[in-house]
Amino acid sequence: MNSRLLKVITICIASTLASTVDGQADQVKVVAKKTPKPITSPASKWPPEGFRGKEGVYAKVPSSKDVIGLLSAKKSLQPLVKACEEFACGAVFVASETGCNWWEVNSTVFRVNPSDLSKEKVGSLVTYHPSSKAKAQATIFLISGAEVTPGTSIGSIKVICHRDSANKPKPGNIYSPVASPTPSASPSNS
Repeated sequence: MNSRLLKVITICIASTLASTVDGQADQVKVVAKKTPKPITSPASKWPPEGFRGKEGVYAKVPSSKDVIGLLSAKKSLQPLVKACEEFACGAVFVASETGCNWWEVNSTVFRVNPSDLSKEKVGSLVTYHPSSKAKAQATIFLISGAEVTPGTSIGSIKVICHRDSANKPKPGNIYSPVASPTPSASPSNS
């Protein structure tokens, strides 16, 4: 055998013998992990992501993708789809740090003039929604009485969280169309 190889084997045997106690090799330690505890859901982020807030009240106008996802997840909302096939609709997500006894949403219904892309106010909408708990998100659908036409939209949304129970209205939407201007009589040339 090669003398160099013999030296390596001797060193390995010597180190093994040095690690024994009373001629027995060190025992292998086996450690079992503790039983895993169920992973808890992370606490919901507060304030909600993408929401704008003031004095503990938060709101967000959802994207069409958000609304479609909500409507597909909750079959109870399907009657709203029927209403929105006929009337201009919108939605707003709301949340409050302390909760609300009832919600009020004031908005405006606009129609875009296709010739110059200016917005024309065609009506106003007041929507009342029931209470919500602290830090709970609610979806409020804004259903106007304005006929759905291309360019009709709901904007200028103002959300109010009422913390008192006085004057609590019945939930629903109240649409007030803008009165059409009466045509003025043109002067006649006599």
